[in-house]
Amino acid sequence: MSTETKVNERLDVKGLVCPRPMVMTMSKLKAMGPGEVLEVIANDSSVKHSIPSLCERGGYNLLSQRDEGGEFFFLIQK
Repeated sequence: MSTETKVNERLDVKGLVCPRPMVMTMSKLKAMGPGEVLEVIANDSSVKHSIPSLCERGGYNLLSQRDEGGEFFFLIQK
């Protein structure tokens, strides 16, 4: 099994504050096909809680979440 996940779409929401990153993430996921993977890049610390919550409520699979020096990266599978 490959350790790399194929990313189908990227969404850069750096510079935006919640709820905007969450709304844009939800919109992008709705437009994607089943099984596709979205990478979200943000720098508003509230996404650390709002994006995982969105995934749980929406039935999306949060594959990974990491913080690199104040930038937050999420891999979400629809």
